[in-house]
This record gives sequence, C-alpha cells and structure tokens, in this order.
Amino acid sequence: MIYLQLAVQAQVHPNKQNDIAINPLTGYLIISLPLIVLLAITGYRKCQAQIVRRRITKLEKLWRLNIPEKTS
Repeated sequence: MIYLQLAVQAQVHPNKQNDIAINPLTGYLIISLPLIVLLAITGYRKCQAQIVRRRITKLEKLWRLNIPEKTS
C-alpha cells in the first residue's frame, strides 16, 4: 500500500525536475581545487629544479677553484 501511494505521488508532478541546488561557492571550489593543486605541484618542481641548478653551479665553482691547488 505505501509503495503504491509513493508511486502515485511521484506522478502527480511530472514536469518537476529533480535538480539538486548547488551553492556557487561549492562549484567554484570543485573547479579551482584541482587547478590549485596542479599549480602547486608545478611550482614545487620548478623550485626544486632551480635549487638543483644552484647547487650544480656552486659545485662547479668549487671544482674550478680546487683545480689549481691540485696541479701545483
């Protein structure tokens, strides 16, 4: 009996759509969160690459300074 009444009530308003209202802020967060994560990962990798480049140049300078000391 109860199931029959629910089915009849659902057919009373066939033009109504069952859309769920989403807060616009939630939509913006859903879109922007992956972008923010992607930008953070890219920025982190660039920063790490720059640190490695600085270390390499520092080691090259030390290597150039130590060459005359070893040859003489």
